[in-house]
Amino acid sequence: MTDRILTATVVLSLAAVAAFAAPPTSAVGTPGKHAEDSCVGCHSKLEDSRLRAPAEAANSDVHHTQGVSCAGCHSGDPTSDDPAVAMDPKRGFVAKFTHKAIPEMCGSCHSNAAFMLRYSPNIPTDQLAQYRTSKHGQALATGDTNVAVCTSCHGAHGILPPADARSPVYPTRIVETCGHCHGNAALMSRYGIKGNEISEYKRSVHYAALVTKNDLSAPTCKSCHGAHGAMPPGISSVSNVCGTCHLSQRERFDQSPHKDAFAALQQPACESCHSNHAILHPQDSWIGMDDKQVCGSCHSTGDAGATAAARIASALGKASSADVTTLARVQRVERAGMLMDEASVKLEEAHQAFVMAQLEIHTTSVGRVEAQTKTVLGALAAADKLAAASETEIRYRRSGLFISLAVIALAMVLLILKIRAMER
Repeated sequence: MTDRILTATVVLSLAAVAAFAAPPTSAVGTPGKHAEDSCVGCHSKLEDSRLRAPAEAANSDVHHTQGVSCAGCHSGDPTSDDPAVAMDPKRGFVAKFTHKAIPEMCGSCHSNAAFMLRYSPNIPTDQLAQYRTSKHGQALATGDTNVAVCTSCHGAHGILPPADARSPVYPTRIVETCGHCHGNAALMSRYGIKGNEISEYKRSVHYAALVTKNDLSAPTCKSCHGAHGAMPPGISSVSNVCGTCHLSQRERFDQSPHKDAFAALQQPACESCHSNHAILHPQDSWIGMDDKQVCGSCHSTGDAGATAAARIASALGKASSADVTTLARVQRVERAGMLMDEASVKLEEAHQAFVMAQLEIHTTSVGRVEAQTKTVLGALAAADKLAAASETEIRYRRSGLFISLAVIALAMVLLILKIRAMER
């Protein structure tokens, strides 16, 4: 009996894949128009909410709105009102797809460039090929049914375009979508994955930019791992992944002695200092040999790297301290009512130079960092000089005002005395 069931299952799966080797003509209509479809009409009247839900979701489904009927996936005959005919297995009808059959079923349309051109010429047609190279696709090929397939991320019914904010693959929602599996520590432990990647990412500067600033360009899971061809970046490719956004940092890192050293040690570049998922906003205080400072993880006290780190930290510290002091002085003068436009320009010059100094850290070149911090200190000195001149002006004006008030007060006293003398 078991052998018969297994044989029937295999035959049904093969029949389903064969049925979707090319888009069935009865499954599609003119783009933008609905094909004749008895499936929605019948299922929308069913009392079982589980069977009624797909019909209710049809109105918002991107396929249905483009004229692709239920038979586009399930096949059968959507033009017949007779359930026996509409859901006839001889017409290729498949009620429920096996996990393994789903990518091939979706790919029967999405891998056909000529067919997809009828609907959207900008949709890539290599998703299935990419999926087969992914960790998910490779595991599915071995028979692992726990891995994600198309419907795991996009849904099965009521599928929305990725640009729709309600879509589970919209930038602000994709983290939760990946978290359905990758946030499950018990499931992830089977694959040697910690399962805390989602919670760590939510601590990151990237997630803060995504949800707080609504910056849709902020990296999410698919930005680093890919979408359909999802893979963890290899040690040698981490800097390439980060460098797609942080181009200036990557260029300077490539000029540093760290590039060859990290490659020789088979250590990831950016990740070694910044981590991977819980990427926090970088701080100058990270530079050094003390506890919680990143340089000490590779260097020893007294070696060339430790000496360079100390000098870089010192240069940045002096520039940062001077910036705080000068900014406070300029702001104090502004509150006193003085125009400080020229000083503000100098402060901006100092800020830009300080950003460049922080950028040059990736070269590990003491000279390049110190050159930028000297520019910072020069601009701050100019701003401080302007603030000092304004303070002198304020004191002069206040002294003049005090003298004027004193003269006015004396004149009023003399006037009062004169009036009293005249009255007498």
